[in-house]
Amino acid sequence: MVRAADEHVSMIFVGDIMLDRKVFGAVKRADFNYEFPFLKIASHLAGYDVRVGNLEGPITTTSFNMKRAERMSFTFNPNFAPALAKYFDVVSLANNHTYNFNEAGLQATKKFLSAAGVKYFGDPLNRVGMVSYVIEKNGFKIAFVGYHAFSVPEKIAVPIVERAIRDAHTNGADFIVVMPHWGVEYKPKPSGAQIVAGHRFIDAGADVVIGGHPHVVETVEQYKGRPIYYSLGNFIFDQYFSKETMEGVMVAIDLVRDGGGVRSVFKTIPYKINNESQPYLTE
Repeated sequence: MVRAADEHVSMIFVGDIMLDRKVFGAVKRADFNYEFPFLKIASHLAGYDVRVGNLEGPITTTSFNMKRAERMSFTFNPNFAPALAKYFDVVSLANNHTYNFNEAGLQATKKFLSAAGVKYFGDPLNRVGMVSYVIEKNGFKIAFVGYHAFSVPEKIAVPIVERAIRDAHTNGADFIVVMPHWGVEYKPKPSGAQIVAGHRFIDAGADVVIGGHPHVVETVEQYKGRPIYYSLGNFIFDQYFSKETMEGVMVAIDLVRDGGGVRSVFKTIPYKINNESQPYLTE
């Protein structure tokens, strides 16, 4: 039984959030309502203390250009930052699009997020000292660690993530989440490299691994009693060409502090994505 407010914290994790291309087109059709992509899932997100997602691109002042966007070079209008802040508390920057406009674009992203009050973690280049962030909520210290599998060789990047996990333990984190950007697009099962890295993160002390990038939901594994969600699938995206790319799962985690330490309860929540790139609950 939860006896006091500071003994419990609820978190929700979602997959890839892309706010350019046809997603931005839907926003324009909605009279430039930058909250439009989130509206059908908003009431559900509001029920959690900490809301976390993968921000799949930079926030810059670069003008919208569909030809550029179709070449997979994304940028999100700065007006998305306050809209994002209404629905998310923390985002990962460890992916293959946050560096689309190089270091200047990454720094602009951090500036706009900070101004809106959104915390961030992870680095598209997996640089030492930049992959993790710790928040304190309801008396819990929660560490978030990002991993981008496609920027530098795994033999360099994975040890950096492992070190960040161990450092979080040393610094008294109650719960450690690793969010990798990895795997093979559109594959429902993890690759060998995902499995090896995921196991290493748990071995280093992560309490859960929650992945993204494949654009579809991948399998879940229990390793040493801790879950690895290899891919949550798309959350806000404009890939309307298959059933698998238009559905995903969220992961809800409740942390409860009792006499034996911190207890965690996990739940997956399925959703679908409509033709306006809006996720919505199916149950």
